[in-house]
Amino acid sequence: MDRYHRQTLLPSIGPKGQQAIGASRVLIVGVGALGCGVADLLARAGVGTIRLVDRDIVDHTNLQRQVLYCQEDANEHRAKAVAAAQRLRNVNPDITIEPHVADVTAANISSLAESCDVLIDGLDNLDTRYLVNDLAVRDGKPYVYGGAVGTEGMVMPILPVRCEGPVQWDMPTGCLRCVFPEPPPPGTLPTCDTAGVLGPSVSVVSAHQAAIVMSLLIGRTGTELDRTMHAIDPWAGESRRIALPDPRPDCPCCGAGVYEWLEGGRGKTAAVLCGRHAVQIHPHNAAAIHLPTLAVRLVDHGDVRHDDHVLRCTLPDDVTLTVFTDGRAMISTNDLAVARRLYDTHIGS
Repeated sequence: MDRYHRQTLLPSIGPKGQQAIGASRVLIVGVGALGCGVADLLARAGVGTIRLVDRDIVDHTNLQRQVLYCQEDANEHRAKAVAAAQRLRNVNPDITIEPHVADVTAANISSLAESCDVLIDGLDNLDTRYLVNDLAVRDGKPYVYGGAVGTEGMVMPILPVRCEGPVQWDMPTGCLRCVFPEPPPPGTLPTCDTAGVLGPSVSVVSAHQAAIVMSLLIGRTGTELDRTMHAIDPWAGESRRIALPDPRPDCPCCGAGVYEWLEGGRGKTAAVLCGRHAVQIHPHNAAAIHLPTLAVRLVDHGDVRHDDHVLRCTLPDDVTLTVFTDGRAMISTNDLAVARRLYDTHIGS
C-alpha cells in the first residue's frame, strides 16, 4: 500500500493533491523548535523537496522541544541543518532534503529561496522575519509565519499582492509590516532563553503551520484557508483568531514596494573587532535599551552588572555580553553567527 494512502483518502487531497505535494519545494528558514516540527510533518506528508537553512549547532537545551535531534547530535555539536536532514532522510528516503548551514542575510536569501514555492518561518528573531517578508512580497511567494515563546504561539499566512509561481491565490493578505509596521526595540520582547518555551505549544504551532503549507501546495487558497492570525495557548486551553488586514496602501513594503531589510538598510550589522576577540552587533535604527529591565531578564543566565551606560553579562563558557543603551552589543567571540545567535536569544530583536 502506498506510503501516503491515509493522506490521499482525504477528499480535499486525493491523488491529485498528493501529486502536487510531491512536486513542491519549500524553504524552512530556521530548524529550531518550530522548524523541526514543520519539517517532520512535511517530510512525512511527502513534500518533494525540503530546503533547510540554519546557522546554529545542536545544544542539549534544544532537546526538550526540537524533535529532530537526539543526545548524540548535542554531544557532537552537529550543525542543526545537517542533523535535521539526516533524520528526515531516515523518515522518508523518497524525498529530497537540502541542508544549508548558513546565517540568512540580505546577501544570500534570494539564492536560498530560489525555486521554492512556500517560505516557512522557523525563526527566533524579528530581523530575519522582516527580511523573509520583504522577499515574499517582492517575489510573490507565500510566507507562513510562526512564533512561540513561553506557553503561547502565533501562526498566520501571508499572501502577497503579487502572486508568482505554482501556488496561486485570488485574495491577498496584508504582509508582516501591515500587521506589525515596525519591530519593537531590542530587549523589550521575551525570548525562549529568557522566558522559556513549552514543548506542546511549539508542537501546536508547527502543526498549524504545516497544515497551512499543505493547503497552499494543493491549491486550497480560497475561503477555506485559515487567513487569520491564530494565537494559541495550549497551557491555558485558549485560542483566539484575529482577522488579518487587507494589504495597506500606506505599507512601506507591500504598498510602496520598499524592501528595507532586503536592501540592507535595516537589520543588525555585525563585524569582528580587530584584535579584540569580539564581535560588535549594531541594530539599525534601534531605540534606547533600558538596561535595568534587561538586567532583570538576564539575571538567571549569568553574572550581570550594569550602570547607566553599559550592561555586562558573563554567560556560560565565559562568553561575555556587553550591551550599550543604543542597542549595540559586543560579544566575546570571533564567530559572527554565534554572536548573532547570542544577541537574538538574550537581547531579542
